[in-house]
Amino acid sequence: MKAAFSIDLEDWYQGIEKPLSQWGQYQHRLEHGFEKLLELLDKNNTKATFFSLGWIAAHYPSAIKKIADGGHELGSHTYCHEKVYDISPEKFREEISSTKKLLEDLSGTPVISHRSPFFSITAKSLWALDILKEEGFEIDCSISPIKTWRYGIAACPDEIFTIEENGLIEFPVSKFNLLGKSWALGGAYFRLFPYFITAKAMKNRIKSNLNTMFYIHPWEYDMNHPVVDMEWKAKFTHYQNLGKTYPNTKKLLKDFEFDTVRNIIRDYAAANTMNSYSKKILLQG
Repeated sequence: MKAAFSIDLEDWYQGIEKPLSQWGQYQHRLEHGFEKLLELLDKNNTKATFFSLGWIAAHYPSAIKKIADGGHELGSHTYCHEKVYDISPEKFREEISSTKKLLEDLSGTPVISHRSPFFSITAKSLWALDILKEEGFEIDCSISPIKTWRYGIAACPDEIFTIEENGLIEFPVSKFNLLGKSWALGGAYFRLFPYFITAKAMKNRIKSNLNTMFYIHPWEYDMNHPVVDMEWKAKFTHYQNLGKTYPNTKKLLKDFEFDTVRNIIRDYAAANTMNSYSKKILLQG
């Protein structure tokens, strides 16, 4: 059973809640982690889904073309990495439609998948699911069933499902339980815990026939990106154990089989009847 390998394509300063107006003052380092990750995927014949910021597509068109030429899937990550629940529906629509057009123009392929920054489609911003469908998206990966200080809908089913009201397919963050708490497969948790924890969680999900999605960021492969002051929880999860990301990913790609989000959903839908849930379930938060 394959899992989905997904990447949020953003630079280091875009992942620490710095506004667009300040991005020009930071060192641009996307290529440092991006090239390492792309090489790892290629060496292991692995296709992945890159959820790209529109800003990245506008400023790094060659990276978008590399992704498309490599047979990977491109998805939207909005234009400038703002949390969905902090912006208006009109602003969200503008962000995803402009990003979709940029990515499609550069790649020559349709863009049907989306992930919001910080998994910020929560009970407060479920209106975004209807806008995604209206703007031509078929798949969303923005909901986390793990409740944190930033995001999460604890009532979210731990499976691929459709939104009853509009037919949008939701592939939520994959979780596992440890020490009486739920954790996500990827990101900071991939660095904070020993590798065997992630491997065991992956094996348990596969054994239980649960769809699984791993996520990571290019800046997590760049140990030398600048350190800036920020709120302590965010700083800890952003910078801790960056040196583990590359070697752990090498192990992960050898131990498990991965594919794009789109392909995982296609294969799942071909073999199973997908459950459908109303937004009323998600409103429980």
